[in-house]
Amino acid sequence: MKVLSTATTISQAFKNAGRVTEILTVLSKHGYLDLIHRVKLTRFLPAKMKESPRYQNLPAAERLRLAFEQLGPTFVKLGQLLASRPDLVPQNFVDEFEKLQDNVPGVPFREVRALIESELKRPLTEVFSSFEETPMAAASIAQVHGAVLLSGESVAVKVQRPGIARLIQNDFSILRGLALLLENYIPESKPLNPTGLVEEFVRSILYELDFHVEANNIRRIGKNMEIFPKVAIPVVHVAVSTARVLVLERFTGVRFSDRDAILAQGFKPNEIVELGARVFFHMVMHDGIFHGDLHGGNLFILPDGRIGFIDFGIVGRLSRRVQDAIIAMFVALVDEDYETLASEYVNLGHSAQVINLSHLQKDLMDSISPYVGMPLGEVNVGRLLLQSTTIAARHSLEVPRELMLLFKAILTIEALGKKLEPTFDIMEVGGKLARQVITSRYSRDRILHDLLLVGRDVHVLAETFPRQLRRFLRTWSQNGFAFEVRNKDTASLAQAVTQLTYFAVVSAMALGAFAVGITLLIMDRGPEIFGLSIWGELWITAATLLLVHAMWRLRKGKR
Repeated sequence: MKVLSTATTISQAFKNAGRVTEILTVLSKHGYLDLIHRVKLTRFLPAKMKESPRYQNLPAAERLRLAFEQLGPTFVKLGQLLASRPDLVPQNFVDEFEKLQDNVPGVPFREVRALIESELKRPLTEVFSSFEETPMAAASIAQVHGAVLLSGESVAVKVQRPGIARLIQNDFSILRGLALLLENYIPESKPLNPTGLVEEFVRSILYELDFHVEANNIRRIGKNMEIFPKVAIPVVHVAVSTARVLVLERFTGVRFSDRDAILAQGFKPNEIVELGARVFFHMVMHDGIFHGDLHGGNLFILPDGRIGFIDFGIVGRLSRRVQDAIIAMFVALVDEDYETLASEYVNLGHSAQVINLSHLQKDLMDSISPYVGMPLGEVNVGRLLLQSTTIAARHSLEVPRELMLLFKAILTIEALGKKLEPTFDIMEVGGKLARQVITSRYSRDRILHDLLLVGRDVHVLAETFPRQLRRFLRTWSQNGFAFEVRNKDTASLAQAVTQLTYFAVVSAMALGAFAVGITLLIMDRGPEIFGLSIWGELWITAATLLLVHAMWRLRKGKR
């Protein structure tokens, strides 16, 4: 059945034979004809198809990068995704894919105007008092025009390229089919996980194609950045924005990468760089949502000295667990604690195999420790972090995409920072904030919040456990208190039941003590230590000791 399902998926993916032929022809000309033979797709190629002589002497990675450029937006975006996965893709291919740029000629203004008027359901002149026909920037998915609203506000209008969604959706279907064929016929491609990469790619591009998602990203990050008066996030003009048209406050200023212009305006590069890094790490460690594409074109120094962020199409989102792991990783790197670093990779990554923690720890230490203590200008922290993910991958750990996006962003920010201020140390900024976050997480309010969550879980356990135990005993009694056991350890069953009963009783007692302790903490009754009620702490300590004792008895009984 699995083979039949795969065959059906592939046949559906290749319904557009014309585009399939175009893709395979380009790949063949760039030296990948043998690969096409191996995946049994030669029937889509013109007769007597040969490799183009102009590509014969080029490295394989460069040939694939050139082929992706020729195949258009979908493949350019795919190459950019692959460039962010050095844990899966060989470094020579990563280096080539990093050269991929999606700067393309702008769409004619008449097409842009037609799309905007179709989306807004009114003439352009009823929304804008002026509109620049020549785009300020043009990329594979969208282009940006300057305009002025009827209200007089200067705006940037991001317009999706007409027909791009249909083209990309069609290419997605073909890429899924190609990924399945690679896994079926090219065994050496399995570590790359072609189908998983394609699905990750599809999800990320679909978000970019929906400007409602980007508008929401801007609003959320803008709200989070209100505590930074020197940071500017553009205002979204929701009333004139749609899924394919996004109207934003327009920023004018100096690009973050233009050091000479920044100095000419009297700004201090070291202050700008440190603020930018603090803001980024605050997004990561405090907010759990961060700008994932902070290159020089997306950061401006505004005339009033604020740092302006634009283009929120690529955003990383971090769960609490991933945030905690990242904070621990930064502290571990600063302290050269490779055991903790290895443990965090194991906790975060997925693996079907048993991981040898000591071997992973040694490989991380051998890779990172030679760079410790080197002059700042010679150390590339972002590259070291990405290299550490490659080591984790060699130990069969599947690193989360969010972590790769974060490390890639750190690499970009570090390069920008050192261009402005050669002595910039991104690890100092990140490590300092990581320690502050760890300290804040042991504040009174945070402890109370976490204890309440633990109390809720224990309460749920206390509610459900007796019910489950009652159902078990009822079923057991209906069976004459007899078991049908297919296990060689039947003799130890009675002891196990006794141990479980003891554990249930002691856990219930611990729950009661725990509830009393939380109540005392919240009510602030009695003398305090570290800002918390001593009596509350004593009751919670007693509850913890009861649970530890019960778990120790349970574990001892299993030996």
